[in-house]
Amino acid sequence: MKGLGSLAAAASVALALGAGVPWFAASAQERVPPGYEAEAALFEEACATCHTAAGEDRTPGVTMLRALSPRAIVASLEDGVMQAEGADLTPEQRVRLAEYMTGRAYTREILPESAFCANRGWSALDLGAVLSMGWGGNPEATGFQTAEVAGLSADDVPDLELLWAFGFPDAAEVRTKPTVVGDAVVVGGPFGEVLALDAATGCVRWSFEADAAVRGAVLVGQGPQRRPTVFFVDFRTNAYALDVTTGEVLWKHHVGWHSTSNTTGSPALHDGRLLVPVSSWEVVVSGDPRYECCTASGAVAALDAATGDVLWYHRIIPGYPEKAGTNDAGTQLWAPSGAPVWSSPTVDAARGLVYAGTGENYTRPTTDNSDAIIAIDIETGELAWSFQATPDDAFTMACTSPTARQNCPDPPGPDLDFGMSPMLVERPDGKEILVAGQKSGVVWALDPDDGGALLWSTRIGKGSALGGIHWGMATDGRYAYAPVADRAAVIVDVNPDRERSPGMYALDLMNGEVVWSVPASEAVCEGKRGCWAALSSAPTAIPGVVFSGGLDGHIRAYAADNGRILWDFDTTGVTETSNGVPGRGGAIDGPGPVIAGGMLFTNSGYSMFGQMPGNLLLAFAPR
Repeated sequence: MKGLGSLAAAASVALALGAGVPWFAASAQERVPPGYEAEAALFEEACATCHTAAGEDRTPGVTMLRALSPRAIVASLEDGVMQAEGADLTPEQRVRLAEYMTGRAYTREILPESAFCANRGWSALDLGAVLSMGWGGNPEATGFQTAEVAGLSADDVPDLELLWAFGFPDAAEVRTKPTVVGDAVVVGGPFGEVLALDAATGCVRWSFEADAAVRGAVLVGQGPQRRPTVFFVDFRTNAYALDVTTGEVLWKHHVGWHSTSNTTGSPALHDGRLLVPVSSWEVVVSGDPRYECCTASGAVAALDAATGDVLWYHRIIPGYPEKAGTNDAGTQLWAPSGAPVWSSPTVDAARGLVYAGTGENYTRPTTDNSDAIIAIDIETGELAWSFQATPDDAFTMACTSPTARQNCPDPPGPDLDFGMSPMLVERPDGKEILVAGQKSGVVWALDPDDGGALLWSTRIGKGSALGGIHWGMATDGRYAYAPVADRAAVIVDVNPDRERSPGMYALDLMNGEVVWSVPASEAVCEGKRGCWAALSSAPTAIPGVVFSGGLDGHIRAYAADNGRILWDFDTTGVTETSNGVPGRGGAIDGPGPVIAGGMLFTNSGYSMFGQMPGNLLLAFAPR
């Protein structure tokens, strides 16, 4: 489908790009393509302050915006990080603004026929052949794969080479985690695609399109009438169950209660229940001073895998918000609110519990279950216990605005969520513990047999709104492996005496002592826009090796005993794809790599927070 702007106007935009100067950052109005004067004025009024700010750490500059597709920008204005800015625009205005910003006509690129396997179609997936599934690769969210499942040893790692690269059309980032079932890879995409790919070649066996982006893992298990079923949740909190062999929607259920509810974490599947994390985009839409901030709460919901019925819905904020004064624009404020659940729930089958990490409050007064690790009864949905790591943390994106701060809590908090799934691990002495890293730069170990009592804590980073420990850790039962981002997005400096220290760390599970650390290399990012020497994505471990992707676009393998780098691959140089879609590697963020069946799979491309965009799923195998 062509964009709503005329092709002639789009052509003139493309000609403007040829000058090599981002026209929407220039003051010379003659650079504005004919027909796009209104969009130029809109950008100058509503966008330029942030997107042309020198050195802005969380917002992409104009050069990075030009690297995105119009479809990616429209999606951001509709459902993504720019939803507040796009709320008052018509669909046509969003399209034309995206065309103006990128210099390209809006299209909805589709997969070419050559992308599909010769035997395309919905074919059965053997439920007994599931090798890796979910955020942490297992219900305990450890990020660890056994040697048998991984099919790779430490000796194989230096011989890994790129087997194929799959390009997602129009995408600027790929943030879902593949599920490996035998010789198939099932993965979600940034515009609602759900695809089954052939593991050996990357060709598409079948596809499905959901209502919104799929940001968490796609799960495979037993569904209605014991049928092999694909389960997933889209960004708008629609949960789906699809028959694997027909593509039929067996059930679909909208989970989130609030108009801004969303899901960024992966669901978990356990004993006939689909456990769904619920977050909220209020942290973003509250950037509008006219928005009545804030009334949403994070949640975890349990759905019957056979029917989609909601068995329970645990609202993180107890009770419901009440009026809490007005902001400086005269808009009504509400409290308490927030405590989103960004990551996947962790299942503790033996204790009958589900663990989740929560984020900050959006308004004051704050609550005692924000920035916390909580335990929920898996049968009833009732809170069993809560461990709060950072009290009194209240923050919205209004706090980062240079002009519209009316919905920023006074005083603002440091924004130190738990963005990762808690890891349930048995340490060397046989005791099970919960381990979780926080954006504060602290790793916490809790006792699940003593109501979440603190066993030890270790600071390994300065911490900031972009990590600290951002999206995850991994453990092999001896050490906990923690990537530290420590980007300079400090809202409130709660550790002024601590220097930033991005890199990979190994901690002894018995006492939290740092066994080894490897700093991130600044040299890799010299001369690269949107490149940071930081580790933000979740890692994955196999016996003897830890794999971790970086915001510099590299994926590396570290020796588990001493941190020595065994293998290093720069994904930013990858452009050829197996499916004929123009490709580009970029920052690696969000989910960790998947190692299963003798192969390694990783995403490449993450444009949020000003990072390098990309649209690839990469597959590696030993040569």
